[in-house]
Amino acid sequence: MEIELDRGRILGGLEQIWAEWAEWAEGLSAEQWATPSRCPGWTVQDNLAHIVGTERMLQGQSAPEVEASGEHVRNPAGAGNERWVESMRSMSGPEVLEAFRVVTAERLAELAAMSDVDILAVGWSPVGEVPYLRFMHVRVYDAWLHLEDCRAPLGHDPAGEGLASEMAVAEVTTVAGYVIGKKAGAPDGSRVEVNLTAPVATVIRVAVDGRAALVDSFDVEPTATLTLSSNDWLALTGGRVDPALLVADGRVELGGDLELAGQLAGRLAFTI
Repeated sequence: MEIELDRGRILGGLEQIWAEWAEWAEGLSAEQWATPSRCPGWTVQDNLAHIVGTERMLQGQSAPEVEASGEHVRNPAGAGNERWVESMRSMSGPEVLEAFRVVTAERLAELAAMSDVDILAVGWSPVGEVPYLRFMHVRVYDAWLHLEDCRAPLGHDPAGEGLASEMAVAEVTTVAGYVIGKKAGAPDGSRVEVNLTAPVATVIRVAVDGRAALVDSFDVEPTATLTLSSNDWLALTGGRVDPALLVADGRVELGGDLELAGQLAGRLAFTI
């Protein structure tokens, strides 16, 4: 699956998820800001600080020269993220929220002002060398997932339908072959169908013929199936929840070869 480089849609998704973040975070108590999130080592506040830091980095700013460490820091990218987060730990939640509002407003203005040539220029991103606009699609997914990382431990309602949710599902769908074939270990010759229910209902099909690949349809019955909500799919592929718990409580329904389906459900995590 290729992400369509629709400038209006991608920048609209950024604006939507950033506005949703700001609205959700408004009025959080000090205790809520300090609540551990689904991301190891990070509180609710730290997740928002991470987004602030990334957008400042994209403005060309260097990560602050502060000491940053922890068991959750496993690579240079993680160390850079942690330096931004650590630099804002002395701030209050509302102060980080204000910094978020400022930098996202600046970024939206900067992105709107970019020429088509510049916004389509190829460069580094977490998904390889791609056009800058494609990188911004990844930023929607990142902000979406981190908001869910904070909603869940506070017992707040998860994301509903909408552009940002659709884009988050699309982002993970681009790597469905890798996730199902490489990470989850679907064997050669298998056909895996993932049925996503609300809020973003869709079907993801992966055929493994030497190499796992996303396909539109199968010519035979699927070898194994998984049925779950799109939010649980994004939590599992993001490594945010224990797969066994979701299978046990029925939130992930296994079908076809149950042993293989169970294996797949337990090995979907692919993010850093």
